[in-house]
Amino acid sequence: MLFGAVDRTSRHARFGARQQHAALGAAHELIALLRTGRTGLRRGAAQRAAHEPCGEHDEQDEDQEPSHGLAIIAKMKILVAVPGNLHTVRMNRFVPDALAALGHEIRVVDYSPTLLEKLRRKLARREAAEVVEARLLAAVEEQRPGLFVTLYGVNVSKRVLGELRAHGAVTANWWLNDPFQWQRALGILPGYDFAFTNAKYSVDAYAAAGLRHVRFLPSACDAAVHRPLDGVARESAVSFAGDWSPLRERLVERLAGEGVDLRVYGPWRRKLGPDSPLRAKLEHGFFSPERMVQIFAGCDATLNVHTWRERFDFGLNPRVFEAGACGTPQLVDHKRELDELFTPTQRAAMLIYRSDDELVSLARSLPARAAELRAAALAAAPSFQREHSYGARVAELLRVVGI
Repeated sequence: MLFGAVDRTSRHARFGARQQHAALGAAHELIALLRTGRTGLRRGAAQRAAHEPCGEHDEQDEDQEPSHGLAIIAKMKILVAVPGNLHTVRMNRFVPDALAALGHEIRVVDYSPTLLEKLRRKLARREAAEVVEARLLAAVEEQRPGLFVTLYGVNVSKRVLGELRAHGAVTANWWLNDPFQWQRALGILPGYDFAFTNAKYSVDAYAAAGLRHVRFLPSACDAAVHRPLDGVARESAVSFAGDWSPLRERLVERLAGEGVDLRVYGPWRRKLGPDSPLRAKLEHGFFSPERMVQIFAGCDATLNVHTWRERFDFGLNPRVFEAGACGTPQLVDHKRELDELFTPTQRAAMLIYRSDDELVSLARSLPARAAELRAAALAAAPSFQREHSYGARVAELLRVVGI
């Protein structure tokens, strides 16, 4: 377990408020780990590099008393601002739930414009951040948070951030659209005390652009939702569950043309041509996280195609963690973090492809390997749920923030 970012020497020099913050951060991590079944106690290094998530290489601390952190844990008011229009990856639900599970008083505010606000925006020709500003300011005034956390924060105005600062709140932004939207984030992240990116090597890009407060915090799974299911009828050898893109259509059509038994789930109907062979293999429409878990359970492997394939060789999407936690093998395009973030056991059911031809070859090998791969995926699932949950991520966020 991690016990703060302050070593023994600095603890002697900085006891008091900082010492309490470190211990409180330790308590957060202990609770998160206990909730997911982890029993080992580990601590954070004195100062972890911005690239390094979740303290997976930390050493044992024999001097720290874990009971001390639990003794001083206090409920904090946290205001969480989220986009309300997320469908499959409901981190707008998972993140507040994970913070609440640590015992904090959470209020969630949706920064997506309401129908009335959309109308006002159109008539007055105003920006989305302007029309939702009054609601966010009211939430700040009512909650008086000690910490403000936002996912993306695209409609959080400078005035809202200024009001939070005036109330003494710490502000943090978890930007989950890297690496393909890091330039967009350059106009958003500077206004926050702390910023986090889901892509490890985007940290370097931000630093080169002058943003040195950005740290790596990868995507995650929700252990209560993303888990193995028994008794689900097999629907196909390969599933693809997600949004349409030209790249994804090309790959799925190639697999179908090579005779791979597959099904597609997602809002694809309007994008496919009238004679597309994929129409017969499509279950059209958005799906819930719970439905996605059923889809995973009904296939031999799920196809994972990062939006930024062929553009960036780094950055992991949520599907990597969700499929892992569900005990589902995945065909996933190569990203550097796959080798760096996961253990050999966790990678055992990842069929990693670097080209279209390699994807076809791996997909065609599934019938002969299905049982072996499913067993490996199920063996790795508990470690995904334990080490890569939203609970583990928000505990790390709070540790970095110092709360």
